[in-house]
Amino acid sequence: METLKQIALLITLCIFVSCKDKSEEKQTSEVKLKRPNIIFLMDDQHRYDALGIINKQVLTPTLDSLAKAGVLYNQAVCQAPMCVPSRNSMMLGLYPNETGVYRNSDGLKDEDVPVKTMAEYFRDAGYETAGFGKTHWGKFKTNTRGFETRYVSEIKEDGAISMLEMNPESKKRYDAEIKDMGAGEENNLGYLGFTSKLDETDHRDGWITKQTINYIENRNDDRPLFLYLSYMKPHAGHNVPNGYEDLYDLDSITYSKQPNWEQDQSPHSEGVNRRKMYEDYWKNASAKDWKLMTMRYYANVTWIDDMMGRTLKALERKGLLDNTLIVYTSDHGEMLGSRYYKFNKYNLYDASVRVPMIISGTALPKDIKPNSVDDLSAENTDLLPTLLEFSGIDQDKPLLGENLFNKNRNEATFSALHERPGEAAFMWRTKNHKLILVFKRKENAFYYSEKDIITGEFYDLKEDPKEWNNLFNNSEISSLKNKFKTQLLAHLHKLKNKHSI
Repeated sequence: METLKQIALLITLCIFVSCKDKSEEKQTSEVKLKRPNIIFLMDDQHRYDALGIINKQVLTPTLDSLAKAGVLYNQAVCQAPMCVPSRNSMMLGLYPNETGVYRNSDGLKDEDVPVKTMAEYFRDAGYETAGFGKTHWGKFKTNTRGFETRYVSEIKEDGAISMLEMNPESKKRYDAEIKDMGAGEENNLGYLGFTSKLDETDHRDGWITKQTINYIENRNDDRPLFLYLSYMKPHAGHNVPNGYEDLYDLDSITYSKQPNWEQDQSPHSEGVNRRKMYEDYWKNASAKDWKLMTMRYYANVTWIDDMMGRTLKALERKGLLDNTLIVYTSDHGEMLGSRYYKFNKYNLYDASVRVPMIISGTALPKDIKPNSVDDLSAENTDLLPTLLEFSGIDQDKPLLGENLFNKNRNEATFSALHERPGEAAFMWRTKNHKLILVFKRKENAFYYSEKDIITGEFYDLKEDPKEWNNLFNNSEISSLKNKFKTQLLAHLHKLKNKHSI
């Protein structure tokens, strides 16, 4: 039956297009027909190590199975450890220095977006594009930016269907339950959490999952599919639907241990993000509260994993996983109280800047071994060029990201933080070492030099994975530190040169 459909489509194409070169036209059409479906899964504030295959405390059977059938990118990082700049970088394939989106208070108007979005690339290449859940482009209201079908649970987009307008009573019940959790649901009650009294579909992520599965079950389109499903959890608050906490043994939960400091020692991020609120509360919290907070974060992870699994089952029933690449990542990590009572993100330490990343699916290139771990450099900005090259779609403008299926990739990864007034902090990281440099912030985002450096941090990640021992002023590592500094500045200059062409 599928072969007959393909022949019929080719005949139709020949009727409506010029057949000057029939052989070439036929080849082009066949390539389009064979393009794989792309399923892009992501969630919000998911620690790189909150995966069952890395941390046995965490239950993630869906993500574990994807990793076993594909590749786990074990050194992946985001380009800015907060939602808006990270997501802009991921969806545009550009670094914050290129987008000009540095903080959650930033954003781009539709007319100012400098390149095609991920969804626009696939739509223009003949894919059906369907987007469900969080994008968080920033302070300006946007259109759907390439999605033909679009459902959003929180932030309205022109052309999208929202939870508020489709199921206002559900949205009202959810907002009432989380009203005491504060802005972003990230205050101390948001972190300690509680067992939700609501049905799953009253939760924003539960509602989004319902819309996604309903769309899949009723889909009637022969085009290849680009499906984007993005969750708002495990980001706090930790109001977990009933049943998921029961999967965990609270007594066995381990939680963040603190360094022997009397005050925060974080030159690039000291004092940011409601610092005293968290410190004053969690310094005095009981061991039970620490375990509850950590367990409920993991239970949120398990809930999201379960909904991803149900979505993949729906795709499988519809025959949409037969020729498909599946991508999973997150926008940034979660500190969970580590490194002197730090919560959420807004710094360049590993728990904040590293992200889980998996590429899997039946269309995985034949030279990629399933159940493999890739320890080379990987960034969220690499995802767009990887997917474009894999799908045979040309880049409109050259992107700096690399193809994650290649083994000859950059030596290190880059991330940026612009949280402290008048400062810009940049990270240059390999598997074993990390340099963080703090510069006097400049209006021109590319013209940083050694003379602008205020301070820095250097960590031996192999010997000091918690990043407690800052070696920046240690003469024994000066040669390696200078090498990293040279490479980081060269990376910034590469961005400068790209934008001066």
